[in-house]
Amino acid sequence: MDKIKEKLEKLRIEADGNLQRAEKAEAEVKDLKSELQKQEVTIHNLNNKVILLQGDLERAEKRVDENKVQKAASDKDESLNESLKRKIQMLESQVDQKEQERKEAVEKIRHLELATETHERKAKQLDAEKQDLETKLEDMTQKYAKVKSELDQTLKDLEGL
Repeated sequence: MDKIKEKLEKLRIEADGNLQRAEKAEAEVKDLKSELQKQEVTIHNLNNKVILLQGDLERAEKRVDENKVQKAASDKDESLNESLKRKIQMLESQVDQKEQERKEAVEKIRHLELATETHERKAKQLDAEKQDLETKLEDMTQKYAKVKSELDQTLKDLEGL
């Protein structure tokens, strides 16, 4: 009976040990379940963050693509702008050249106008002289005619004598 009591006592001690281990294991399981829940919440939160970050990444990639397109358009516009600037410079140069040619032409016209005015004055002066000479010629012609007629008359009178 002592042996049985001893065995019973051993079994009781073993049962108490097993109970303590079982309680300890249950506490560990409870802690692990709690930790697992926390980890699952963290995983869920991280998955949500991943989804948000993927959306941000897609939007950022779209913006990058849009920026690339805008950059290409900007480069094309810049190239066109440079081409237009060169064309403007060329046209300004041509305008300057044409302006110089116009000034030279205006100067030549001014000289020609002055020469024309001088010649017109000279022509008027010559016309006036011509008029004077024609008037004098008419006067002289009249005087000649008068003198001739007087001379003819005198000659007739002398012949008649």
